[in-house]
Amino acid sequence: MSTQPLPPQPSQTVLSEEECWELLAGRTTGRLATSVAGEPEIFPVSYAVADHNIYLRTKPGTKLAEITISPRVAFEADEIGDESSWSVVLKGRAQALRNERDIEAAQATGLVSYLEDGKTEWIRIQPSEISGRRLVAGDLR
Repeated sequence: MSTQPLPPQPSQTVLSEEECWELLAGRTTGRLATSVAGEPEIFPVSYAVADHNIYLRTKPGTKLAEITISPRVAFEADEIGDESSWSVVLKGRAQALRNERDIEAAQATGLVSYLEDGKTEWIRIQPSEISGRRLVAGDLR
């Protein structure tokens, strides 16, 4: 009876907080997770990073209503490649920006939404924790 060698296993690395922020700053799309009355929702969003905060734009509707009712959110961005992949998850509080100074700071990020469809509201996510992982393909030789 012959045995086949096991395929190479990917290695996993825990990312530092600094590495997580660098990776987030290099992307423009992610996912916002909310939960109201025990009902989770996940929304794809365009975002920008500034001063260790996540900024996004939306229009009045579900996202805005849900963060008003329950501001605790999760946010994830990732990248999946042939040789390596990574994921960063951030948890924190989301708030709709109302004062001019906060809105100007959000606008200064230069955020361009993937879909420009009347988004007039700015949201800032202030993190309480951030974590990330990188997977690298095993030796393929």
